[in-house]
Amino acid sequence: MLKRVIVLAALAVSPAAVAYADSITGFFSATGVDSFTAPSPTGTLTFQPGTSVVAGAVGGTFATYLTDGNPITFATGPIPYVEGANTPLGIPIFTTTEAGETFGFTVTNFDANFVTGTPSTTGCLTGNTCLTITGTGTFTGTGAVTYTPTPAEFQFTSQYVIGEPVGILTSFSASASATPPTGPPPPAIPEPATLVLFGSGLVGLVGVARRRIIAN
Repeated sequence: MLKRVIVLAALAVSPAAVAYADSITGFFSATGVDSFTAPSPTGTLTFQPGTSVVAGAVGGTFATYLTDGNPITFATGPIPYVEGANTPLGIPIFTTTEAGETFGFTVTNFDANFVTGTPSTTGCLTGNTCLTITGTGTFTGTGAVTYTPTPAEFQFTSQYVIGEPVGILTSFSASASATPPTGPPPPAIPEPATLVLFGSGLVGLVGVARRRIIAN
């Protein structure tokens, strides 16, 4: 009888403890308005509130939730940078919410460079000075589904006309580079609360067994 009780107790708590998460895959782009100052030696990049939206193609996981024109909230306040390699301490760069899901992106490193637009320059108009940034970071997804934090890449080009205070975020794009896991799902990891509950049940069962042994 004691063995049967243990089996039933384990079956009762196991379903609540099982939790699997998928990685984020796909890509999307955005447009908006920003301003920046040249580094001397440090520059700043500031996104203008309320101007950024999803724009253009959306693919993969993002396509399940995001649509063209959905607002994006970029970081407020100036972001310091130097020309060349930057290794910030995890800057939460933006979030966007739609269809019950919130995607967030945290930058882990990036390269910042200035270019002068020519007919052959991608993303920078001829005669303009532009700030181009490429880097990597981590996507998170919470809400309707909680996704595993996923490595990703991003890039954007900001147009700047000499003498004007703001640029135009003409091309911001990000793509999650991880692929969904293959093969059988990983073993379920009980949640802390479930472990306490299950442990308390086992302590009680041990006490019952001890009393049965003493009685015999």
